[in-house]
Amino acid sequence: MTQLTPRERDILKLIAQGLPNKMIARRLDITESTVKVHVKHMLKKMKLKSRVEAAVWVHQERIF
Repeated sequence: MTQLTPRERDILKLIAQGLPNKMIARRLDITESTVKVHVKHMLKKMKLKSRVEAAVWVHQERIF
């Protein structure tokens, strides 16, 4: 988790809340494409295959 950037952590938190990329982009005032890039980098760093896995991980580890 410490290897994630602050923005990646923000996005991970919103993914765990079930928000789609479009809503995350609106909340963070960034483009949907930027969200997708952050998600891609975050999943690679966490060695996960999907945003669902990321959300499950957050809930299992009780992050946030």
